Amino acid sequence: MSPEKAASYIKSGMTVGLSGFSTGAPKVIPIEIVKPGKVKNLTVIQGAGVGLLKELAESGSVSRYAAFQWSREMHNSINSGNISFTDIHLGQLSSKLRNGVFGKMDYAIIECSGINEDGGIVPSISLGINNTLLDCAEKVLLEINLAVPAGIEGMHDIYKNDFKPLNGILERKGETVFRCDPEKIAGIVITDHLEPKINFRDTNEVYQDIARQVLTLLDKEIRANRLPRDFTLQAGVGGVANAVLQGLSEGGYRSLKMFTEVLADGALDFVKSGVITEASTTTLDLSPIGLETFFGNTEFYKKHIVLRPLEISNGVAQISAMGLVAMNTALEADIYGNINSTNAMGMKMLNGIGGSNDFCRSAKLSIFITPATAKNGAISSIVPMVSHVDSTEHDVDVIATEYGYADLRGKSPKERVKEIIENCVHPDYRQQLWDYYKGALELCGPCQTPHDLSKALSWHQRFIKTGSMKQF
Repeated sequence: MSPEKAASYIKSGMTVGLSGFSTGAPKVIPIEIVKPGKVKNLTVIQGAGVGLLKELAESGSVSRYAAFQWSREMHNSINSGNISFTDIHLGQLSSKLRNGVFGKMDYAIIECSGINEDGGIVPSISLGINNTLLDCAEKVLLEINLAVPAGIEGMHDIYKNDFKPLNGILERKGETVFRCDPEKIAGIVITDHLEPKINFRDTNEVYQDIARQVLTLLDKEIRANRLPRDFTLQAGVGGVANAVLQGLSEGGYRSLKMFTEVLADGALDFVKSGVITEASTTTLDLSPIGLETFFGNTEFYKKHIVLRPLEISNGVAQISAMGLVAMNTALEADIYGNINSTNAMGMKMLNGIGGSNDFCRSAKLSIFITPATAKNGAISSIVPMVSHVDSTEHDVDVIATEYGYADLRGKSPKERVKEIIENCVHPDYRQQLWDYYKGALELCGPCQTPHDLSKALSWHQRFIKTGSMKQF
């Protein structure tokens, strides 16, 4: 049927699940749904949205959204109060949907690359929560995207989380297709739309310096026999992750493994070069050039990459079994090792927690990375107390900035303070943090975690008032 006909099934007040984990979102039906005057008060549930979010946010049709979003327009709508946002550990999303936490799901709209004669639905370039949406929705609309080559079939390993970990990255436990009761499928739309362009931050000098600190740490762990040289890595997308992978390549590392939720252009390049030989992910988060490379070499990449549902890629039992080195980004950290990943100044939502805590709390080695400052030095990324907590000090092994890394393992809160201030903080803020800590210590006496609650968030208040955290 036409996109317009498919969109006509969606009524105001419905809950709609969308496929997609950055890539692989439906391209044409949602655009028709949110045209002015058609519907309002929709609840939209998606593993991780990028494409279409601008239109969803600006239409006024959506009143609730979960669970991760990467769009200026979407987070502006969230922070203005126009859209209620549910932030959730992505590894828990499927189980909560299956348990009815989000209520009845009226429709799922799923992009796929084909339908086999036996009814098997061939996925596109991401899996995310698609299998869960197909199971939970009362009705299903499919978009078959002919821009995705048929050769992608066979790259997927689809099954529900049975909490029995894989024995290896490339081991397969499920099917290569989705299964759905044909009676639930309300319509099929044919498209040939390419993925919207994804813009990644380029590697810069600061990111390269952070990468060097991480590589120094990894080399030390290998020498101490705490990590094998062919260790398994989880990393997100962006400049620091690419710089670390580049450093591993230049350092002679080969036959590494990845168990992650996002595989980007950089990782794809290193699969081709042999730095990474086995990779599991829930999505291929690729630029137009990356997609062209992938689609032109699908038979090669199918030997080295498996796409799995989000409940597997982010399942804590599976992550723990893999013995991962997990590398995630912090918005800010405090002097005791707590991490804020989501809320600027504790109030303004950026993108959401995503899978960072799924990985950090179950990894063999959990690393959080951040430039030491932001806003041209007006903000210190290391503060007395984080304004919002996403990952507690108990889940954080290492914090790394361009100035060094703080190894927090086995250390008390007071020992962590010295490790973080001396190794991670920008010189402009180092003495200022020591002054805070010494004042808190004098105020509290022999307590476990010294804080002066009258000043703990004063850095954030100063920035809001003056535009800088610095004391002048």
